[in-house]
Amino acid sequence: MIFDTIENAKTYKGLNERIDRVLEEVVKYTPENYTTGRVDLDGDNVYMNISAYETKPAAGSLAEAHRQYIDVMYMVEGEELIYVKPTDKLQNITREYDPSIEALLADLDADATPVRLQAGSFVVLFPQDSHCPGRCVDAPMNVKKIIGKVRIG
Repeated sequence: MIFDTIENAKTYKGLNERIDRVLEEVVKYTPENYTTGRVDLDGDNVYMNISAYETKPAAGSLAEAHRQYIDVMYMVEGEELIYVKPTDKLQNITREYDPSIEALLADLDADATPVRLQAGSFVVLFPQDSHCPGRCVDAPMNVKKIIGKVRIG
């Protein structure tokens, strides 16, 4: 997992050219020019889901882990908690990896680490990083967040 502010994105340049591409694109979005939907950067190899939603409480939530994609999440407006835990340490898998949804699902463990994603910050989540995004910090809040999907390989 990588967690940082967009001002420091250059620190990670060269780690993966597809991640670089997403980090270069997300800075073009502001709350004023924000529209939701999918933006293809390289077809199914690299794309962004531009989303807007209300955060939810963590109770009863599921963690997810991917195998084919790295998630690059960038917060444009608002804030949320993303709970993170090593995939191989999940205690109760509720759905084994299913290629049709490109995810493994598990109950959110009480010892998952909360990461506070605020406007201008980003997180990169690899297959070993199970995660439960979109959870509220104190109370539900409307957010504008970009989820970059980077195919592995």
